[in-house]
Amino acid sequence: MVISLRSLTTLIFVSAVLALVLAGLYSAKAQPSEMENFFSAEYGGASIRVDASDEVVPGESIMVTVVINATADGVHIEHLSLSVYAFINGRQQILLNSVTMMAATPLQFNETMRFDNMITVPTDVWGITYGQISLGYAIKDLPSTERNPGFPLATVRNIYLENLESRLQSLNQSHGMLSKMFKNIATEYAKLDATYTELLDGRVQGTDDLYGTRTVATILMITTVFFAATTLYLVMRRPRDYW
Repeated sequence: MVISLRSLTTLIFVSAVLALVLAGLYSAKAQPSEMENFFSAEYGGASIRVDASDEVVPGESIMVTVVINATADGVHIEHLSLSVYAFINGRQQILLNSVTMMAATPLQFNETMRFDNMITVPTDVWGITYGQISLGYAIKDLPSTERNPGFPLATVRNIYLENLESRLQSLNQSHGMLSKMFKNIATEYAKLDATYTELLDGRVQGTDDLYGTRTVATILMITTVFFAATTLYLVMRRPRDYW
């Protein structure tokens, strides 16, 4: 026979492995986020620093830490608040949260206050978030000072787009493997067809060889059709959750 039982077994094994690989494909998951410094400033009598999660996925929360330090005697914080903005689908600006952290609070020289704020991100938000501090304070009997710095904050990943790109890459890889396997199977089938033709013409003796070759060809074609159907089913039934 042109194709051996060992070769047929190898083709079936490769088909099964590829089917398992396609079945095991999954969406990209968020990794634990690290804190990053997004803003720091030294003002007369006070310094302020803002750290936050560097990257989050929709549906999670951004940790925003605000640290204020008195760099002079007699500092009186009239108000200290934080507002965080984001963009729905990367376009429409919305206010995620606004929180007042201090009001009418005196600070001693070198006294430090720290505030940790958890800001929940809606599932339809992606792109850069934006923070704004509102700080009003006075030093002893001097007139009060108002500071309102704005700064970019954490990036919200576009998981939907990432999954589409990952899925496209996986489908392209699967298409390449299927194309290669199809060429190999077509080559083997052509050999089998040529042998079958020879047998029909009487140039090869032995009825057993004829039946054996036809049996192997039939098994190979059934395996090919089963594999193609399984692959198509796995691709179409692949999980579609985005995060």
